Amino acid sequence: MQVAAKIKLANARAELGLTVTNLASLAGVARQTVVNGERGNKPIQRIQAHRILKAINIYRQQAGMAPLSITDIDWKIVGE
Repeated sequence: MQVAAKIKLANARAELGLTVTNLASLAGVARQTVVNGERGNKPIQRIQAHRILKAINIYRQQAGMAPLSITDIDWKIVGE
């Protein structure tokens, strides 16, 4: 059984041409939350992860790309 590799949050953002500030604004979270999600140094709240994911998937849909699930991204979420 082959397990799909997780995508880094920074890569998911960059492939859409978004800056950290852009993504934070679109997701309605603090810039530092996106930075923490990308670095993996501090876990982020689940609600913030879902907001970021929703913003990413809106742009992915507009680009004709398949949506990502919360488990497709390599990040630390509080409680996991």
